[in-house]
Amino acid sequence: MAKIRSLRLARTLLAAISIACFVSSPAAALDLFARHQVTIQFATSDGKPMADTEVRVFAPGQPNRPAFTGRTDSEGKFEFGADQDGLWTAEARNGSEVARATVRVGGGEQKEPLSPIWLIGGLLLLLVIAFLYRLMRIRARRTKS
Repeated sequence: MAKIRSLRLARTLLAAISIACFVSSPAAALDLFARHQVTIQFATSDGKPMADTEVRVFAPGQPNRPAFTGRTDSEGKFEFGADQDGLWTAEARNGSEVARATVRVGGGEQKEPLSPIWLIGGLLLLLVIAFLYRLMRIRARRTKS
């Protein structure tokens, strides 16, 4: 029984590590609370991609506080999840060059984000089910003895 548990734990850890390795950057990860996934590609003045460049993204109405920071990929692309509609501004700095982009997010059909209350409630429900299952197993073992 202990061997089966350690095999299950090893499989779970291996799956988590595999997922972490295949996601290229935290910005490319799934954001449960984002309404829109935005991709911006930055290029220099001569058209070359701004690879591995520092990026700051500003939410609508908050031009002084970055909502996201990160680095572009090898093609100069940066992805982020926008959780509100409006004009988002992104700025990439690579040495002496600065590239700025403004993106309008929203408008057409939107998907509603997953509410944090539903997420936490679902996790609590799973915890209660696991606890009740554990209690039933303990009682079943006692009746066998």
